[in-house]
Amino acid sequence: MVENNFGMRSKVFIVWCMCMLALTVRSQTEWAIWNSEIKVEDNRYILNLPDQWRKVTIAEGSGIDFKFDLSNVGIPATVGGSPLYANFTISRMSGNRHSQAMDQVLTDFTAFYDRVTEAGYNYDTTTAPIKTSQVGTVLHTRYYRRSKVSNYSKYYLIIYAAKSDETYILTLNFQYKDPSYDIERSAHFTEYAMKVFGHFEFR
Repeated sequence: MVENNFGMRSKVFIVWCMCMLALTVRSQTEWAIWNSEIKVEDNRYILNLPDQWRKVTIAEGSGIDFKFDLSNVGIPATVGGSPLYANFTISRMSGNRHSQAMDQVLTDFTAFYDRVTEAGYNYDTTTAPIKTSQVGTVLHTRYYRRSKVSNYSKYYLIIYAAKSDETYILTLNFQYKDPSYDIERSAHFTEYAMKVFGHFEFR
């Protein structure tokens, strides 16, 4: 019986080691996208991004500085057999306007007539620093849209640049089909968003 118990513990330990190794390899693969970067910049800010991100053409006057498609870059291509889409935008408004930016962010997702949220949940907030040490507000929400037959996870960073007197909104948007929202955890959406925000810097 002692030998059997020892053998069982050995098997459990081996399986645990294999799982940890798989997680480590996966994590290294996911974050290897940052080994080669592109620099997005103007005379007010710089943002280094994975060079596999694809720049999206935006309409003039849209209020967006940059837009990128990051689908299948450090995140799964599919969830439960359906595509996982992701994009990122940078926009800004003049002045120190945190409350106005927060209102804009909230309107960005609460305006949908067909939005369905989990019971008792709307959004959560925290704070995060950027590369030049300023700290901004991070807002995260997730919901289902009936008209799109899709689930969404969104991460916003609202941060003020004193030098240029502007308030910035950085947005990561994920669209997929997973009513459990477990993909947020398994694909490390929060870590991905924080890593992107942490690469942002003011001149």
